[in-house]
Amino acid sequence: MRAYWILLPALLAGCATHSHSTRATGRDAAPPVAAIPERAATRLVETRYEIREYHDAANPTVRHDAHAIYRATRVPVRANGEADTLATVPRTTAQPVSYAPLPQNAEMGAELATQKQITAELRTIQTAMSATQKNAEQKFGELVNQTAETIRLRNDLEAERARVRQLETTLRERANEAPTTASPTLAADTKW
Repeated sequence: MRAYWILLPALLAGCATHSHSTRATGRDAAPPVAAIPERAATRLVETRYEIREYHDAANPTVRHDAHAIYRATRVPVRANGEADTLATVPRTTAQPVSYAPLPQNAEMGAELATQKQITAELRTIQTAMSATQKNAEQKFGELVNQTAETIRLRNDLEAERARVRQLETTLRERANEAPTTASPTLAADTKW
């Protein structure tokens, strides 16, 4: 217990170094800094959405008629005191993008040049393929016509061969019949 009585004055005395605080006077005092910044003033705006009629997803036998729904959105209040209505401005107040296009960088220019070159090559290839296809179709048509003419000529040749064979057969038959029957003019000559 005695040990505690010895430590008690040391604890009550505290540290040997004391911090001195200085306070500024009213003129030199800075406004107090808030730990959390103040939120900007806002207001609620209702936006109307028109909904067409639809069937309920949970119960297909229930049909909802067309109606409007409203959505509340919190928007900041304008600081300069302007009216909170949206003003419509004429279309001529802003220049179109085509009037003042953004400057192009070198990479974009190179990519566009490459795309233009590829497009030109594709058009050339497409033209060449179209011409080749037309030429192939023309040659195919000629081959079909020549094939039809060849078939017709082959049929004509076979018909001619058949007629020649028939004529040869007819001539042989006549040649075989001639020696068996004597002609009267030959018999009269022999009598002399």
